[in-house]
Formats: sequence, C-alpha cells, structure tokens
Amino acid sequence: MRKKNRFIVALNGLKFVFKNEGHFKFHIVIFILVVLLGFYFRIEKWEWTTILLCSLFVFICEIINTAMEQLCDYIQPNQDERIGLIKDISAGAVLISAIMVVVAGVIIFLPHFIKEIEGLI
Repeated sequence: MRKKNRFIVALNGLKFVFKNEGHFKFHIVIFILVVLLGFYFRIEKWEWTTILLCSLFVFICEIINTAMEQLCDYIQPNQDERIGLIKDISAGAVLISAIMVVVAGVIIFLPHFIKEIEGLI
C-alpha cells in the first residue's frame, strides 16, 4: 500500500474546513480586509508580523476546533452533554483567539486611523 502525499492530505483537510466552516470563511474575509488596511496605511514590519502571527493563531484555532468537532461527532453521533461541553470549550479557544486579534488590531490600526482623520481636519 502506497502512502498518500502528506501535502495533498493536508490540502484536503484545509479544503474541508473551507467548504464546511462558515466561521473559517469569515476569518479569511476579515484577514483580507486587514491586509488591505495594512497596505493602505503602509504599516511597519513589526505590525505586519503581529497581524500575520495573530491571524495564523486564529486560523489554527479554527482548524483544530473543526477537527475536534468532527472527532466528537464520530465518537458520539447522538446528542451528549459531555461532547457538547468539549465542543463548547474548543469553540471558546477560537473566541479567545479572535478577541485577542481584535485587541491587537485596535492597538495597531487605531493610531493610523487617528492620523488619517487628523489629516482630513
């Protein structure tokens, strides 16, 4: 039996997440908007690094959350309180990462917005 190409397997996993998880698509749209803002404001390298690392963290949390949900559904396809709690905890990790990214985004972009507004006044 021949091993599957690990890169192709990983891409299949990402394709599944993209096709089946609306929140993942939402995070991608927000990421694209943030990148466009970054180009508009010509942010510094450290700001780009922060944005990229924070975004990566949210994407990874969302992917792990999806994997956790799939595993839980496989183990217990019926409604179960304990499985629900596991899914809630996993979703909580995504929520915390998203909140922290918003905080980082405000720290990075607020001064740029303020300069832009002051330039218009």
